Amino acid sequence: MTDVVPASRFGFGRLRGALKPAIAFEIWFTLVFAVSIAPASAWLLNRLVARSGQYAIADHDLLAFALSPEGALFLLLSVGLALAFWFAEQVGLLLIVINSSRGKTKITVSLVLWQNLTHLPALVRLGLLQSLAFLAAGIPVGIGIWLAYRTLLRDWDFYFYLNVQPASWWVFVAIAGALVVTYLAFAVWLYVRWLFSIPGLVFEHAKPTTALRMSWRRTRGRFRELAWPLALCWLVVFLSSFLMTWLIRTLASRVLDGAGLTLALIVPTVLVTLALLAIVELVWFIAGKTAHVMLIADAYLRSTAAEPVPQGAEAELQVLRSAATPRISTAGFRRLGWLIAGVASLMGIAAGAAILESLDLRHYVAITAHRGSKYEAPENTLSALRQAIADGADYAEIDVQTTADGVVVLLHDADLMRVASVPRRIYEIDYDDLRSIDVGSWFSPAFRDERIATLQQAIDLARGRIKLNIELKYTRDDPTLAPKVGGIIQENEFSSDCVVSSLNIRALREIEERFPELKTGFIVFRSVGNLARIDVDFLSISAASATPRLMRDLRRRGRDLHVWTVDDPANALAMIEVGVDNIITGRPAGVRRVLDEWNELSDSEKIALMFRNSIVGLERPEPGEI
Repeated sequence: MTDVVPASRFGFGRLRGALKPAIAFEIWFTLVFAVSIAPASAWLLNRLVARSGQYAIADHDLLAFALSPEGALFLLLSVGLALAFWFAEQVGLLLIVINSSRGKTKITVSLVLWQNLTHLPALVRLGLLQSLAFLAAGIPVGIGIWLAYRTLLRDWDFYFYLNVQPASWWVFVAIAGALVVTYLAFAVWLYVRWLFSIPGLVFEHAKPTTALRMSWRRTRGRFRELAWPLALCWLVVFLSSFLMTWLIRTLASRVLDGAGLTLALIVPTVLVTLALLAIVELVWFIAGKTAHVMLIADAYLRSTAAEPVPQGAEAELQVLRSAATPRISTAGFRRLGWLIAGVASLMGIAAGAAILESLDLRHYVAITAHRGSKYEAPENTLSALRQAIADGADYAEIDVQTTADGVVVLLHDADLMRVASVPRRIYEIDYDDLRSIDVGSWFSPAFRDERIATLQQAIDLARGRIKLNIELKYTRDDPTLAPKVGGIIQENEFSSDCVVSSLNIRALREIEERFPELKTGFIVFRSVGNLARIDVDFLSISAASATPRLMRDLRRRGRDLHVWTVDDPANALAMIEVGVDNIITGRPAGVRRVLDEWNELSDSEKIALMFRNSIVGLERPEPGEI
C-alpha cells in the first residue's frame, strides 16, 4: 500500500487544508438531516406511540412502553439511526481528510454526499448491529441498579432517602455509580475496538459484520494508542471553544451593561454576538470532528499498510475511485442542495414568524406555592398554606392521599419517616392516630404543634384567600382517591377555586368523567410522543423542559402550561419570557417580586431585556422535584 500518510504528519497544516471542504460538507449534511432524518424519526416515534392508543407516554408508563415490542423497536431504531447518521458523517469527512492529505484530485461536496447515499444501507445495518450491542450491554447494568434499589431503598419513600440520605442511600449511589461508570468504560472500549469498521466498510467494501471483525482484529492491544489521541483532541476542542465563547460573552456583557434597556444599542450587539458565537462554536465543533476522523484515518492506514490489498481494490484503498462519479451531476447536486437550503430557510422563517405571533408581553402569569411556601413553613401543612397566602401566591399546590380509614389528607410521601421520623405508611394509620403525630418539628421547633391536615381543612382555610392545585398522589393503588377528592370539592362548591393534577392520567380521566366541571392537569417528568395533544386543561412539566415551541402548540389547542419547581429568580424570569401560564415555586414571594418588576416594564423594555438575557444570560433551569 503506497503513499500512506503517517501519523507524524498530523498537524494544523493538514487540518487547515481539510477544514474548508469539511465545513461545506457539514452544512449541507446537517441541512439534509434537518429536513429528512429528524422529521422521519419524530414521525416513527409518534406512530409507535399511537399504537398504544395515546398521543404521548409519560413517567410511570414509560418503562412499560420501553419493554413493549413497540418501545424496544423504537429504542433500537433510534439508536441505530443515530449511529448511522454519525457513520455517514464520518464517511464524508474520511473522504475529505484522506483526499486533502494526498493533495491530488479535488473532491467536491456533491461527490461526498453521493458516497453517503451509496453507502447508507450498509451504514444503517452497521448502526443497528452496534446499537444492539450497546443496548444489550446496558441490560445487566439496568438489572443491577434495579436489584440494588429493591434491596437497599425498598422500606421507605424515595424522598426520605433523597433528603435524609442514610447509609443505605450512599451504598446504593456507590453501587449504581460503579455500574454506570463500568458501562460507560465498556462502551468507550467497544467504540474504540470498532473504530475501523467504517473505513473498512467504505474503502474495502466489506459487509458490516466483516468490517466489525476486521476492526476488532486490527485494534487488538491498541486501546491506549487509539483512545488517548482522540480524548486529547476533544479536550483541546472543548476548552478552546469554551474560552473563546466565554471571551465573546464577557465583552458583549460589558457593552450591554452600558446600554441599559435601549433597543437601538442592544439589538445589533446581541445579533452580532449571537452570530460570532454560532460561527465560533460551529468551526470548533467541525474542527473537532475533522481532527477526530483524521486521527482515525491515520491509524487505519497504518494498520492496513502491511496487509495485502483486498481483491478489487488498488493501492491506497482506491479512496477516490471508490468515490466514483455520481449518477447525478455536480450541477444537479447543487440545485438539490439549494432546494434543501430553501426548505430549511422557509422552516426557519416560519418558526420565527410563529414565535413573533405568539409573543404576548402582557400575558398574565400565575404563581403557585409548591406544597405551600415550603421554605418558610413545613410542607403540606396549614401553616404552609397561610404563608403562601401571605407571600401573594395565586395557588397553593398540595399533595393528597388517603389514610387507612379513607380520610383524604395532605402528605407527599408514602410514609411518615421524612416529616415525623415515624416508620409507618400513611395507608396503615387511621386518621385519629395521625392527630397525635408532630409533622412540624423536623422543619423548626416553632412548628412543633403542626399536625397533618385534611383536604377539608385545607379548603376551609383557602376559600376566598387562595386557590388550590390538588395533586392526586398515588403512592399505592388507591381506586378511592379520585372519587373522594372530587366528591369533597363538589360538596364544598369549590370547583372554580381549584384544579386537580396528577402523574396518573387514568385518575384524571376518572375525574373528568365524574366531575366535568373540574379543570385537570397532567404532570409530566419524562415523556415520548406529542405532549400538546394530550386532552387535559393544562400540562405541568419541569421548567427545564419548557420551550417556546411547546408553549405555542399548547396555546393553539387552548391549554395552559405550568412549570415546576422554579425557586431561582433568574429561572423565573426565563419562564416568564417563554410565556408559561403558571410558575410553581417553593419561594412565591421572590417570584412575585420578579413578576411585579417585569410587569412594570414597557413592551420595548421587555423585548430589550429578552434580547439582553439571550447573551448575559439566563441559564435553563435544571429539573426540579415534583
